Amino acid sequence: MPAPTNEPQPAPKRFSTAKRVAGLVVLAALVSWPILRSYKPEAPEPPAPPPPAPEEFHASKPLRLQLQSEAENADIAWLRYELNHLLTRGKMHMPAISTDPATEPKVFTLRVTLSADGKQAKLTLLAPDDDVIRENPLPLPDDTRLATISAFATALPRFLNAAHTTGDWVALVGTDDAKAYDTFLNTSLEWSGTQSAGFTQPPKAPTRARSVERLESLIRSQPKFARAWGALAAGYLSLGGEDETSLTQLAETSAERALDLDDGIADAHAALGLAHLRRNEWIAAREQFQRALTLDAQTGAALEGLACLLVDAGRYKEAAPIAAQAVAIQPHNIGSNECFAYTLTTTPAPPSMQATPSPVRALEAILAGDDSSAKEILRGSLSTQDFNRWAEPLLLAADNRRRIPQALQAVTLAASEQQIDPATEILCGTALKQPEFVFNRMSRLQRQGERSPLRVLWMPQTKFLRQHPRFEQVVSAAGLPAFWQEQGVADVCASEPTLYGCKTHSNPATKPSRR
Repeated sequence: MPAPTNEPQPAPKRFSTAKRVAGLVVLAALVSWPILRSYKPEAPEPPAPPPPAPEEFHASKPLRLQLQSEAENADIAWLRYELNHLLTRGKMHMPAISTDPATEPKVFTLRVTLSADGKQAKLTLLAPDDDVIRENPLPLPDDTRLATISAFATALPRFLNAAHTTGDWVALVGTDDAKAYDTFLNTSLEWSGTQSAGFTQPPKAPTRARSVERLESLIRSQPKFARAWGALAAGYLSLGGEDETSLTQLAETSAERALDLDDGIADAHAALGLAHLRRNEWIAAREQFQRALTLDAQTGAALEGLACLLVDAGRYKEAAPIAAQAVAIQPHNIGSNECFAYTLTTTPAPPSMQATPSPVRALEAILAGDDSSAKEILRGSLSTQDFNRWAEPLLLAADNRRRIPQALQAVTLAASEQQIDPATEILCGTALKQPEFVFNRMSRLQRQGERSPLRVLWMPQTKFLRQHPRFEQVVSAAGLPAFWQEQGVADVCASEPTLYGCKTHSNPATKPSRR
């Protein structure tokens, strides 16, 4: 038997704790892998979009002028007129006056607020949502109006980031002579301002004749003052009386002189259009009116001229919005109000505008047999003297046809003494349904080389005039068929397709020429 030894025996084999833990981890991973593989984490929420950047203003954006003063009864009409001139000539996009605020689109606004003492203005540019984009104070000199407008002309291009920022707009004022500038403003605003009585039916106004003389004197000393030439052209057209032919020629010459100096004067283009209109040069007149309105959409003379041109051509529906704008800009304009009244016989007025009493509305009432309404309208639109002189005999004849000779005699006498214009005289003959009287008066005006108001021929109630044998003669002598050929026929052709001129092929896509 072997003898026992004292050497140590090896210990039995065991799994270490570390290996056991590692195995458990591997086993857990194998079991959980299918579950983890099927799990998809939720996508993170997208970041909120940044707020839209405020709309930037530049010259191509429509910009409306808002002028106000902290002083009561401040004389700011001249400044409004001149700021509009600076903005339009500075190539800013000035929209037409809206006749319906409810549907007026949102546009940028330049708000100019004058301090009570007139020594400072605050310029504010407003976004379409009325948020203030920027605001600057503007110190104003108070010595002359030329100095005041020059301060605006220097500041506005930079404030508005105008396209032409290499210099200011002072040269657009037209003169550096303060006295000449005052003469220009004081005279031209009589027929171009908001209180203007208009050009298509100019009243006899001695003060206008004196103002025209002052402008004539001004251009003799300032022959390169282009705006003064344009104002003089309009001044000649604003004078009523028997010298219409010579005044029209003077107006045309003055307008052409203004445009030779500066082709961008809207008033001169409008005056040239009015001169063409008086000669029944329909297409040339329209081209000039459109050129004026392209330069300045708020040119009162162009709006009046274009509206009355379209009304005389029987295009009431096309004329309606233009006439409404003309009345909105110059509420006292006689011609614009009359042409607007004619459009209302077929097209409703904008909701924000009310038709004023006029002989046109009285004619509508008489033809409808509503003599009481006609009497009320005429009393509201005429002086007591004019009502007694010719309107009352007219109403008596409408009620009793045996009185028609006396009524026509009273109307003719009032016209010969220039108490009423030819358009009103023709209206009276129409109200009494006397077509021979109407066409005799129109033909006489044409023979005398004067413009014949054809607007009464296109009313829905005057079909008896369109059916008269002399209708074609008068319309042809006025040169309307050529206009219809190019611009489109009268509205009544839709219901009276066999009427003279209605079969003309129109081409409304013609482009207006420069001058």
